[in-house]
Amino acid sequence: MKTLSSLSKGMEVLMSFTMENSEWGVRELANHLGYPRSTVQMLLKTLKDTGLLIQTPNRRYRLGWGVFELAGVFLAQLELRKVALPVMKKLADAIGEIVHLGVLDDGQVIYVEKVEGSKSIPLITRLGLRYPAYCTAVGKVLLAHVREEQTMKLDLVPMTPETIVDIRTLQEELAQIRSKGIAYDREEAVSGLTCIAVPIRDFTGEVIAGISISAPTIRFKQREKQWTEMIIKASKEISSEMGFFRKAAGYRKNG
Repeated sequence: MKTLSSLSKGMEVLMSFTMENSEWGVRELANHLGYPRSTVQMLLKTLKDTGLLIQTPNRRYRLGWGVFELAGVFLAQLELRKVALPVMKKLADAIGEIVHLGVLDDGQVIYVEKVEGSKSIPLITRLGLRYPAYCTAVGKVLLAHVREEQTMKLDLVPMTPETIVDIRTLQEELAQIRSKGIAYDREEAVSGLTCIAVPIRDFTGEVIAGISISAPTIRFKQREKQWTEMIIKASKEISSEMGFFRKAAGYRKNG
C-alpha cells in the first residue's frame, strides 16, 4: 500500500506541471499539494532520477525528456491505428474475414483495432481486450521479438486441446517465427479458428505491433497461400507508413 501511495503522490507531482505552471520549486509545490516539504523533495528527486523531471540551474524543476519519450510512444500508437485502419479495411473487404491489430503488454496481446469482413464469425475480441499472447498468432509474432527471459516467465494455461503448454516447444516456435516472419494460431485459442499474423515495424526497425487474419479453419486451409501473401503485403504497407525502411533501420531477417 505504501508503494501505491507513493506512486499516487508521484503522479500528483507530475500532473502539477501544466502550461500555466511549467516550473516548480520544492517549497511552492509542497504548499500547492499540501504535502510535507521532505515528501515532495523525495518525490521530485525520484522523478528526476528516472528522467521524468529535470532540475534547472536555479534548483527549480520542470518536465524532463522522459515525459517526451512516453508521449512519443503514445502518439506513435495513435498514429499506428490511423495508418493501419484503412489498410485493415481493404484487407478485410478483400478476404471477408476479421483482421486484428494488436500490441504486446506484459505477456498479453491487447487488441487496439479490429475490422470485420462480410463472412466474419462472431468473436469475443473487442478494442482494449487483453488475451494471452502465447496462444494467439498476433501474440506469438510479438513474443518472438522480445527477450527470451520474458517468455520464460509465461504461465502456459491450455485454452484448447491445441494450445502449446510446454515452454521449450513455445520457444522453438518463436524462433521459427522470428526467422520466417509469420506466426500461426492453429486452433490454439479458439477451437475451429485459425489465425495468421505478421509483424509491423517502425522507423527504427523495432516490432511495434502485429496484424492478423482470423477465420474458420476450413476456410483458412482453402486460402492460406493467398491470404499469407495479402497479409504480408498489408504489413509492409503499414510498416512503410510508420517509417520503416529496411536499410535505414539496419533490418535483419532474424530480427
